[in-house]
Amino acid sequence: MKRLQPVIWTKGTFLSPQYLQLQDRFLENLLQFHLESLSFCPWGFRSLQISQETLAAGSFGISSASGILPDGLLFDIPASDGAPPPKLLADCFEPDQTTLELFLAVPQYRERGLNVATSARQGGARYRAEIELFRDENTGLSEKPVQIARKNLRLLVEGDALDGYSTLRVARVLRTEAGMFQLDPHFVPPLLDFQASDYLSAIARRLVEILSARSSAIAGVRRQKNQSLADFTAADIANFWLLYSINTAFPAFRHLFETRGGHPEVLYAAMLDLAGALTTFSTTIHPRDLPTYEHDDLGRCFTELDEKLRLLLETVVPTNFVSLLLKPVQPSIYATSLDNEKYLVNTKMYLAVNAETSKADIVGKAPYLVKVCSASHIEHLVRQALPGLPLTYVDSPPSVIPIKLNYQYFSVSQSGLCWEAIQRARNLAAYVPGELPNPQMELIILLPQAN
Repeated sequence: MKRLQPVIWTKGTFLSPQYLQLQDRFLENLLQFHLESLSFCPWGFRSLQISQETLAAGSFGISSASGILPDGLLFDIPASDGAPPPKLLADCFEPDQTTLELFLAVPQYRERGLNVATSARQGGARYRAEIELFRDENTGLSEKPVQIARKNLRLLVEGDALDGYSTLRVARVLRTEAGMFQLDPHFVPPLLDFQASDYLSAIARRLVEILSARSSAIAGVRRQKNQSLADFTAADIANFWLLYSINTAFPAFRHLFETRGGHPEVLYAAMLDLAGALTTFSTTIHPRDLPTYEHDDLGRCFTELDEKLRLLLETVVPTNFVSLLLKPVQPSIYATSLDNEKYLVNTKMYLAVNAETSKADIVGKAPYLVKVCSASHIEHLVRQALPGLPLTYVDSPPSVIPIKLNYQYFSVSQSGLCWEAIQRARNLAAYVPGELPNPQMELIILLPQAN
């Protein structure tokens, strides 16, 4: 029960401990009431460091931790509070048990009961009385003993009686077949800041990276009219809205990860917003399928939502083509590697050519002057004046190909001796004579799902 009634101080009041205790309770409960009213799930760890050395020795211990317990009690280990005694894990596991959850606990406040232990026999109290010497803060002199209430923190395990305690789930320990103990990497305790968890921070970082890559990939598909306009065909409308959804979410995720941090629910809400928008383009995932937030089970709900969100991003932003830049390797010879088997099986290839000459020159001369073969055979073709793979000008390339200004596109035949040489060598080279000055070339490969 919260004490929200202030103490009435009047002239002649006999000052007893109860007056000061009730005043402290009123201020504590007032702060907690404000916090619970204005914040969502205002309890959990702000920071947590589990001792790996203690775990390797077969026990579980906390090196440092800070946060708020569900009943509003603040803790800061070891700066203000002592770490709870470690737990010997072998004594906590049943013979056939492989997982064990542990809790940071403190006895609950007892209304009209014992809350401060003055001896070891009163171990069930919320606080332990300790005496410390303090100097006068004004003069720095006159050191006096003062009794302080040290929080009676302890570690409990699943199966222990948790009634009468305020608890925070702190870890899940796994026992391997070899009898060794390790932390469950997917377990996340209740948090006040998601950056206190390496697992949640990794999810946020991965989403920032994926969104950045997806944004660039979709933007590259847009057909450019000129330096300031982009032309979208009917087939590009879906990609436009995908780009809008991703570009709307990306700055917020980057802000959370790189600058702000914050309550896990803030990150979760941002993930739900993006996932909900992306379900518009999915035939398999409905908004109702997205998991709800569970503050006491962050590992499960974040893992499930992260998997669905990444699936949505992969599904609605497929990688339908690969663009490879041909780099100069010798005078007039340009080449690129084809080291992935998928580039050579059931694909279609297009050579994008730009040069410091007119469009008519590129369209008219490239099919007759440009020779395409493997890097090891291209010089032989030039010396013997033999043709390479046939090139055919394409006025309207497939819609999935990002059309670049001043580039002309040619389909590349994928048959004959030169194609067999390319398949064996896993590379492609092009010879471009001086009639097409300062050429720039890209090989665009349409993967099977785009054909």
